[in-house]
Amino acid sequence: MNFNKEKLSLKWGGCSIATICFFLSYGHAYAQPLTLDTALKLAEQYAPTLRANSAQIEGAENMVSASGILPNPKLFVGLDNYPVSGDAAWSVTQEGMTMKKIGIMQDFPNRAKRLAEIELAKAELGSANAQTEILRIELRQKVASVWLKRFYLERKLALYDDLLSENGLLFQITQTQVTSGRTMVTNAISPKLDKTVLLDQKDDLLRDLNKAKLELHRLISADSSRTTEIESLPSQEPVINFDTSRLYHHLHQLPELKAFQAERQTAEAKLKQAQALQKSDWSIEFAYQHRAPEFGDMIGVHLTTELPVFSKKRSSSLVQAILAEQNRITADQEIKYREHLTMLDEGLSDLKALDQQIQRTVQSTLPLTKQKVNLQLASYQAGKANLSDVIETRQALLNQRLRLIDLQQQQAMIKAQLYFSFVEPTLNHAEESR
Repeated sequence: MNFNKEKLSLKWGGCSIATICFFLSYGHAYAQPLTLDTALKLAEQYAPTLRANSAQIEGAENMVSASGILPNPKLFVGLDNYPVSGDAAWSVTQEGMTMKKIGIMQDFPNRAKRLAEIELAKAELGSANAQTEILRIELRQKVASVWLKRFYLERKLALYDDLLSENGLLFQITQTQVTSGRTMVTNAISPKLDKTVLLDQKDDLLRDLNKAKLELHRLISADSSRTTEIESLPSQEPVINFDTSRLYHHLHQLPELKAFQAERQTAEAKLKQAQALQKSDWSIEFAYQHRAPEFGDMIGVHLTTELPVFSKKRSSSLVQAILAEQNRITADQEIKYREHLTMLDEGLSDLKALDQQIQRTVQSTLPLTKQKVNLQLASYQAGKANLSDVIETRQALLNQRLRLIDLQQQQAMIKAQLYFSFVEPTLNHAEESR
């Protein structure tokens, strides 16, 4: 199975299109076993977290379009030089200076402030886009973990079915031994007791498997409430291979670390906004003034600008706060980088140990334990061993088989975690750098 980087489409169609896609793709998934690749694609298609992030990106794109635009012009009407005393009091026609006026006024925020507003909107859009890849990685890790958990639980369950069949054969052998007088009648109860233990353990597995099935189904389903049909898994586990020696080469290109770059751009835009407060805004006003018919009409033009008397004092504190925020972002990025280094170191160390343990179990421990079971059973049939010894060695073999499955599950999960965390997110960058 090959894992290739998928480009997640963030444009969602209408309900009817989504429904058609659901029945075409998801119905096809029921017709054949649900591979890990298919589960990952379905999960990305229906994940509510990605839909929410898509809506956030759409909102951020609209904010970019709305940023940097001048404020609306203002319309005003008024009456100037209206007399309230003298011979012309309370008249709008007798006093030559009395004017009715109408006009418009336009505010012009300074250019630095408008450019900073545009940069801030673009930086917030970049942060939303960076979050998309982080959410996608988390989702793929979650789906892979649940898929592998269910796969290996089904393997354990198949193992218990084989053991119950062997238990039936052991019961028949014991009955034969009792009939021939080679063993005591009480020994005929031991296989039955052993069967009850196996059935209890199988019930625990069935419970855990049902939980894993429902969890996986809800991750990949358009309608998580529908649990009447549960997908089957293939019989072969997916093969996840990658070059461990190259995992350290592109750590700085990981989405979680690149997201700090978008966060830093947001802080820089806020810094420019704070610095722009020290520059003056201005406005222009145009008015038409109408007087009595015997007097001429007039026009008026006014320019207004701010006096930056207190701006520097107000903005200096904001600048210092944003500079501190930039230092915090740099420190957090270094912390996250070290966390990824630690995760990678621990994952590779665990893989190395698991490879050796699996190899030792397959090549040595399991063959020796099987040989011991066969020898104990032969000795019991010959009347030279107790039935309890046979059951004990069979339990030891069961434990080794279960341990092998647990080791293989741990190995597969660590490989999946390393692949989706360190390999897949940097595939494009690795190809470009070649």
